[in-house]
Parts: sequence; structure tokens; C-alpha cells
Amino acid sequence: MIKVNLLSDAKRTPTARRTTSLGVEGLGASQNILLIVILGLSVAFTAWRYYSLNAQNDRLIQDLEVAREQLEKVRKDREAIELLKKKKDSFQQQIDIITQLKNNQQVPVRLLDEVSRNLPDFLWLTTMQETNNELTFSGKATTPNAYANFYNNLNDSPFFDNVGKISYTAQSDDVTFSLSARFVPGGEPSAPRPDGQQGQ
Repeated sequence: MIKVNLLSDAKRTPTARRTTSLGVEGLGASQNILLIVILGLSVAFTAWRYYSLNAQNDRLIQDLEVAREQLEKVRKDREAIELLKKKKDSFQQQIDIITQLKNNQQVPVRLLDEVSRNLPDFLWLTTMQETNNELTFSGKATTPNAYANFYNNLNDSPFFDNVGKISYTAQSDDVTFSLSARFVPGGEPSAPRPDGQQGQ
């Protein structure tokens, strides 16, 4: 008769199963803890990254505002510089006009002064015309030498250029003449001649 020990097998089987079950349950708990830790770290990293990006974004916004303010300041400074430049140009134009008017006022005075300096004795002018510094003299002299002295004085003076004879008539002690010349306002003042004649 064959006997089978079912009790031993029955006792061993649950134990084996229990052992196996305990091993699986322990491994699952460790995995769950690991997953929780990883999930926590992920959440913490995500939160840190979020706040970090927000802080960086705030800094960029502040930097952008500062850059905009600086750009606006530069724009206003440039407008102010352009306005000052326009005012300077306007003032310079006014100064140039005033200087030109002053010079134009001085030209007739200097012209008459230089003509009188170069007039020799025994000669007088009957007419003098001036157009754009181009002069025409008409006059009389008691001697041909007086006319020649006047011609030479004008020709030697730095205030007169292109001196030329238009007409000349001599009858005994009466000389009638016409001369042309160009007045040069930038010449040096002439000085009386040592012999008493007027000129440079």
C-alpha cells in the first residue's frame, strides 16, 4: 500500500507561496518609495525652475524698462542737440548778416577816405560813381602832373585795382579827365607820401 504525505506537501506549499508573496510585496514597496522620491524631486525641480524662470523674466522686464528709459533719454537729448544746432545756425546767420551790413556800411566811409588820401594838390573831382566797387572818376586839374600824380596814387594804392584812363583833355592849364578803377576794401590803409602828395 502506497502512502502519500499530503500534509507535508500542503504545509510546504503555503509556506513557499507566502515566501514568494512576501518577496514581491517588499519589492513593490521599495519601487513605490523610489517613485515617490523621484516624483517629489521632479516636482521640486519643476517648481524651482518655474520660479527661476519667473525671476529671470522679471529681471528681463526690468532691464527692458531701463533700456527703454535710456533710449527715451537719448532720443530727448538728441532732439535737444538738434534744437540747439538749429538755434546756433540761426544765430550764426544773423551774425553773418549783421557783419555783412556792418562791412557794407564801412565800405563807403573807407572808399571816401582812401579817395581823399590819394587826391593830389591842384586836382579836384567833379563826379564819382560806384557800382559794386567799380568806380568812375571825373575831374579837373590845373596841371598834367596833378592828373599823373592822381593816376599813380590810385595805381599804387592797395585799395584800388585795374586803374584805367577813360578820357583825357588838356588845354593850357586846364585838364579834364575820367578814370576807372575797382575799389578793394581789404587793402591796407595808405599813408601820405613824403613829398606831400597823397598816396601809399
